[in-house]
Amino acid sequence: MSDATTLIRKALDAGIELQFVDGQLKVTGKRKAVECWASKLRENKAALIAVLQPCEPAAIDWRELDRAYQLHHINCPTCIAAGRGARYGLRCGTGAALWSAYQNNGGTQ
Repeated sequence: MSDATTLIRKALDAGIELQFVDGQLKVTGKRKAVECWASKLRENKAALIAVLQPCEPAAIDWRELDRAYQLHHINCPTCIAAGRGARYGLRCGTGAALWSAYQNNGGTQ
């Protein structure tokens, strides 16, 4: 597992969600958590973008990404809860990465 992936997991555990949107790293979460993590995320921005950046659409079929997420989801209580709505919490690190890849490669928005 790469350092960027580990950082994404730890940030998610702290309540921070990272996404690659319109060529930018988007950070969402509670203000205090984001403020605490801001410098660490900033110094690793390039690596985080490299991990979160969507793959070439022609290289990966969105159905494969969907299948990978679904296989993870059915065995992860955290992701099952998150799938019910925002008030149930965020996906786990692996689930968030799989979900983001799925959405960024033609999956349902």
